[in-house]
Amino acid sequence: MTKNQMLTIELVVIALLVLLLALKLQHKTERNELLEEGEHGVAVVSDDGKTIRTPDGKIILVDGGPDAELTPSATPSVTPGGSYMTDDERKVAALSAENLARYRAATNYSVPENIAFAKVTDSLSVRAKADGESKQVGILYPYNYCIVESVDGEWAKITSGSISGYCRVSYLITGEEAVMYAREIVQCTAKATSSANIRSAPTTKEDNKVGTSKKGNTYKVSKAAVLSDDPDAPLFVEIEYDKSTAYIAMGMVEISYGWTAGKAVK
Repeated sequence: MTKNQMLTIELVVIALLVLLLALKLQHKTERNELLEEGEHGVAVVSDDGKTIRTPDGKIILVDGGPDAELTPSATPSVTPGGSYMTDDERKVAALSAENLARYRAATNYSVPENIAFAKVTDSLSVRAKADGESKQVGILYPYNYCIVESVDGEWAKITSGSISGYCRVSYLITGEEAVMYAREIVQCTAKATSSANIRSAPTTKEDNKVGTSKKGNTYKVSKAAVLSDDPDAPLFVEIEYDKSTAYIAMGMVEISYGWTAGKAVK
């Protein structure tokens, strides 16, 4: 075999490799376009990532080459980042506008930038004036919060619940440290807005009633939003009830976040 023949064969092999690479890149582009074209349902991707199926099991893309069948009418739902929806994301996406507003309100809360906490092991006195000899109007215990209204030298004017007075700045956790601390110890409560059933599981489709809540009853929340497959009650609140975990439909309670205020002194 001559050198020219060998060179010709090598060029043909290189050309074939380039063609295969180009076809593969084109197929990946088509695959990405397919994923971005529609929002018609959640697809299931095989473990090897080569097969995509619609919820009814139909194969809509086989990652096996340019001849693979593409069916844009059954494209999978993807999140803005391009990843597939989790089960919880799918449930959130299916919520009505009213329930979505409830879900967002239950899972989001803000921390005041001027929040502060007593940095003591025992207690911190709140005075009527910025003076250590002034009348005591309140006490802040560890974990008690306050809102700093102003600072003048070593004294801060604060409010905590019904307390309004002054305490020394050096005995307060303030700034970003206080905001981070607030997120660690925030308390979530649920107040019943009407009579409602308390259940052992987040569904109304089972005989799981363990109690009844009266309007005005307040419960400590362990999880503010529990997504359910129950079409009649897609959102529940996980509460502490009778020394165990229980659930109440989110639409029957008012959820709030907060911190423990100090003790007023008469």
